[in-house]
This record gives sequence, C-alpha cells and structure tokens, in this order.
Amino acid sequence: MQEKYEKLFFEFKPEETKWGDWCLSPQMYFRGSRDIPESTMNVGYQVIMKSVKLLDEPRFHTFDENIVFLGAKLPDVFSAFDAEIHFYMGKTLDTMEKIVITEPTIIKIPKYYWHGPLEFVRVDKPVLFQSVLFNGYADSVRLVERENGERQYIFDGDATKTCVFDANKPCTFCGYCFANKDKVPAAPYKSVGFKAINEDGVKLYSEKGAYDPDKAPSSTTCVVRPGYTTISYSDATALKSPKPALLPETAKKVLALPKEETKWGDWCPSPQAYFRGEIYMEEADYNVGWQIFAGANDTEEPHFHQGVDEYIFFTGSNPMNLFDFDCEIEFFIGDDPDHLESRMITKPTVVRLPPNVWHCPIKFRKMNKPVMFQAAFMSGTWGTITRSGEASKKTYFNRKYTYEYMGDNVRFCKFNDKKRCNICGACFPKPDIQE
Repeated sequence: MQEKYEKLFFEFKPEETKWGDWCLSPQMYFRGSRDIPESTMNVGYQVIMKSVKLLDEPRFHTFDENIVFLGAKLPDVFSAFDAEIHFYMGKTLDTMEKIVITEPTIIKIPKYYWHGPLEFVRVDKPVLFQSVLFNGYADSVRLVERENGERQYIFDGDATKTCVFDANKPCTFCGYCFANKDKVPAAPYKSVGFKAINEDGVKLYSEKGAYDPDKAPSSTTCVVRPGYTTISYSDATALKSPKPALLPETAKKVLALPKEETKWGDWCPSPQAYFRGEIYMEEADYNVGWQIFAGANDTEEPHFHQGVDEYIFFTGSNPMNLFDFDCEIEFFIGDDPDHLESRMITKPTVVRLPPNVWHCPIKFRKMNKPVMFQAAFMSGTWGTITRSGEASKKTYFNRKYTYEYMGDNVRFCKFNDKKRCNICGACFPKPDIQE
C-alpha cells in the first residue's frame, strides 16, 4: 500500500495505567496527531468502574469537545446503564450550570465554554466514557490565583505536558499522579472558584436500578422535531428529587441518546446507540454510532466526503476488553474508484479519512467475534459523494462521469418519500456479500 494511505491506519496499543481501581486497565486511546499525522480529533475509551471525581475544577478548550456516557455493554447501552454523574458547564465561571446524567447521554461543549467538575457520583454498573476532542492534540486552559492575589490563565497541553514528578520526562498519562494526589508537589496557585446558577444542593437524584430502558427516548421521537428541541432529561429514570432545570441555551447541548430499535438483521443487532448530528441536536458538529457487527457483510460503495475528516474505528465489542478482537476486515482506500488498494485489519484499528479520499467497500470476514464499528464524522450532517456511470453529453463541459451526493439532509424513506429516513434498516434486510 502507498505510504500516503498506510500512514492513515493506526493499530491501538493497550495502555496499562495506574489511575486506580475506579478505571479499567488497560485503556484504549487514540491520541490524535501522536498516532496519525494531521489528525483533527482525540478520543478515549475509558470504563468507569466506581465513583470518582474525574475533574476537580473548571477549564476550557480552544476547540469543541463532545463527551459521551453509555452503559458498558453493547449493543444495549440502555439496559446496561445504572449510574449518576454530575457535570458543570457554562459560558463564564459565574454562570455555570449543574447537569445531572442518569441515562446514556452526549453533551456538546463548545470551544471556550468552561466545564468541570465532572463527578461519577453513583456507579452501580460500569460506564463507557468517551471524551472526543476536536483537535489533533489535547489541551486545556484554567484560571488560577497566585498567593499575591494575581490571577492568570494556565495552559496545559500534550505538546508541553511533563511528568509532575520529573519535569524532564514527558507525561505518559499513566495516572499515577491522579491516584496519589498527596504525593504531588504543591502548586504555587489555586484554582479560581465558580458559581452554578441552578445549584440545589442535592447530592443524589436517583437510586440503584432507577433507569428504565423501555422508557428511553426513541429515534422516532428525536428525528427533526420543530425547533430542534433536544431531550436533555427524559422520563426514563425514577428520581428521588427533580433534576435542576437548564437554561435553553445549555439544554440544547445535552441529549439523552435515543434508543434505536432497528431492522438491519442479525449481523447488526438491535437496539443501537447513535448520535445523528443535527438530526438530534441543533448546531451539532459530530456524527457517530456504537454499532455491533456480528456477522459477515459488505458496507457501502466507494465514496468520499467533502470538507471534513471521518474516523472509522474497529474494536472488540466488549468495552470491558476492547482488545478481544478476532476477525478479518478488508478495507479499501485510494485515489478513485478505479485505483483502490486494500488493507487487511486484524487488530483494533482506527482509520483517518481526510476530505476527498475515496474509500469502501469495507468487507467484514471471518467474524469469529463481534466488532464494535464506529464511523465518526466530524460534521453535524453526514453525507457521501459517489460516482455514477457516464455523464450526459448535453452539458457545457465534457464530463466522463457524474457524481451524486447523498446525505442526512436529503435522505427520505424508500417506502414513504414524504418521511425522512431514520436509518431503521428495513430497506436493507440482508447483507450483500461479494467476494
């Protein structure tokens, strides 16, 4: 395979960490440009096993972030969810809002938005947590106050991050400093405080087993509602106390993920968890699914995307051991549909697809164990461009081919052309296996 395409593939490596028994080890992480040159995202697969305060203080990024909370059992991340998480977010430190998470949820954090603390208050079943940073390198900015009362912003990023115990060594994200905070040298400053305008003082809103997946929002209730009113808090959880209300600007950035009952077939079991960008959330800049592929199939015809990156992830299907991978996947990539090269994937892998790079089909073969498949698209509207047959001769320019766009914003049901497609899979009952 040509080097320009080979460098777009990265095989995950287990990260043995020392964060503590609240976090499953080894961890799986895609560290952006460290792993694939010129990447525009970072993402991790952390499984939270016990209660923990993951972020102690507010910070912001110079790029967008999406954070995701799912039950750590696929495909039904809904029945597998039994936890409560408290998260704070706001435009300023004086206008933060308390967000209470008791169901599978995604939150969009715009750049420069303050966010944190983040505390997993109750964890009765493991939680799959993903922090998706829209940048090739992770960084954050905090506001601190020094002993003389002077305030300043402190930048902390991958490019400059060193070990807190030895400044001559780069940080390896091992987590030892997190688990041993009493051994960390004291900093010459303290974090500036914040105010949550909806703080109610409630420490726990739900009890064990309070979430009812049968009452989860569905894709039919979430697809293009008037005003894009996202479901921040659904009624799927029996609560001891009402959750604090959110201002409209904050509420539309928080989505209780819909439970998608699909009809793709046994090779793609239901229910599915999917975040369908602007279909589900106003101003979304992300599309991603957490699909399980359990049998052989061929996905998509050759196509490319215009303007944004796509990242395709292949991992084991069990979040408790994402490196448990036993299948063969043939991935096609190239300059155009007539010059595609294939790469065989046999280990957990991520593929970066820059704009205008042709790719597909993806042929899933020797599926000895199911695979978690994630097509992460860095835009709120997903769309593809494919090549059709010879162009009409009645054109101003001599074109050999025509190119067709298909996307969420123009896709309608094949059985009812007045109904927007909700990707239920009813029109794709059997996989098309081609050798």
